[in-house]
Amino acid sequence: MSQIIKEAAALRSQGNFDAAISLVEQNLAAIDPDVQVVALLQAFYAAVEAKNTPKAKELAQKLVALEPQLPSIQQYL
Repeated sequence: MSQIIKEAAALRSQGNFDAAISLVEQNLAAIDPDVQVVALLQAFYAAVEAKNTPKAKELAQKLVALEPQLPSIQQYL
């Protein structure tokens, strides 16, 4: 799995939600397309945990394009 995903998860666990989101967004193009959904989910969960609804909605829109049936994003669409 991508090092970026691991770093984003670690930042989330430390409560550093904005840094986790930024890390994923800044490096998304470099992440293997097969795991981009996982990376975007890390950013999405960070936005939800930070109670940043506008960012969660933005990330949910990106996720729905890749994986339309993800249960966790449905309420943000």
